[in-house]
Amino acid sequence: MKAMMTIKTMINAMASRWRNRATQQEKQGAGTNEICPRCGAQFTSSRLALREMALSAVCGVLLLSILLPAGWMAKQWIDRQEDRFLDHMYWREPLDSWSL
Repeated sequence: MKAMMTIKTMINAMASRWRNRATQQEKQGAGTNEICPRCGAQFTSSRLALREMALSAVCGVLLLSILLPAGWMAKQWIDRQEDRFLDHMYWREPLDSWSL
């Protein structure tokens, strides 16, 4: 019985700690400067700036404009190589007479 009370006490303590952390994070807000609890150093949130988002979009479009044609050309080359390989796979008997 005493073990059950100890487990319940531990669970209640963990739950209250979790609630305290959740409420502290809600109070701090998303865009504010935060302080490290160990060393006291300040760091800002990692929100992307508009310039970074635009640069990411431009780089993504540039990457796609290079990779899509390269992938298409690679597929065409692979298809041609398969055709050449399959053409050489068939056994053709030599003709004895050319006048068939």
